[in-house]
Amino acid sequence: MSKKMSVSTVVNTGGREGISKSTNGFLEVKTAGTKKEGFTNPEELFAAGFAACFNGALIFPLERDGHGDLNRSIRAEVTLLGDLPDHTTLHLEVTLIGKIDGLTAEETLNYMKETDDICPYSKAIKNNVNVTLLAE
Repeated sequence: MSKKMSVSTVVNTGGREGISKSTNGFLEVKTAGTKKEGFTNPEELFAAGFAACFNGALIFPLERDGHGDLNRSIRAEVTLLGDLPDHTTLHLEVTLIGKIDGLTAEETLNYMKETDDICPYSKAIKNNVNVTLLAE
């Protein structure tokens, strides 16, 4: 049986041209459909969440193999795509680029592939969003 570990709640008003606020008061971001100074977009927020979640899940196989103390980073690139001509069918693509200090790109990629089966974000979008894993 699964144990509830946390619940996070964010309320958005205004859609892409709006404001998203967490109910605990720690997050408030202005969103825009186009690039504007001081604004973000839903894809950037998704990229931040996915990168943090994936990097957090990466610790499990690394610790198992005695590499838990290595510095690591995950860069998430989220692309919004729309089918032409009217963009009514929107979807995302994600590229995750990992770097683990002290490991080769091949070793890093192997850990990332294993982490893809652990990370809750990966599980949530599996078979729905094209995700490419790369290592530096």
